[in-house]
Amino acid sequence: MNYYTWVNYTCHWTPCEEKCRKNLRERNDAAFELFYKRAVKSSAENLVVFSHYPTDYFQAEPSFLEGLRDKSRRTIAYFGGHRHNTDNTSTVSTFPNENWVVGGGGGFGCEPGIQQQGIVVGEIGFNDELSLYPALVDNRFCCRGHAGAWQY
Repeated sequence: MNYYTWVNYTCHWTPCEEKCRKNLRERNDAAFELFYKRAVKSSAENLVVFSHYPTDYFQAEPSFLEGLRDKSRRTIAYFGGHRHNTDNTSTVSTFPNENWVVGGGGGFGCEPGIQQQGIVVGEIGFNDELSLYPALVDNRFCCRGHAGAWQY
């Protein structure tokens, strides 16, 4: 969860704005605490981290982004969603580690414009090296006959 992104767009619409702000803050803090705790305690060669949001939603959390970039003990692969695309170029870099947007199409996978839809394949080799690559589909097949679909 990203408290900074959503608190001012969400809570003022609720009948209990202060409780909403408190809940968002607590969930935000617990999620980051879980990441930091696992990053320190895990002895794994690879750490896979999932969130609803791509890394560009976390610019107000520079220590989290630095944690995702830390390759001193292991490789970290981060996967966020939210956007309806599959790519590793529209995000804030976590180099030397990798991060991907894997937003699927959801209900809006047939939007106009350049899109890549698919999945990201992750393979761990015999030497524990993590390899990630996209397996994309042709959008024309996904959107054919879809109500309101972009016409090709």
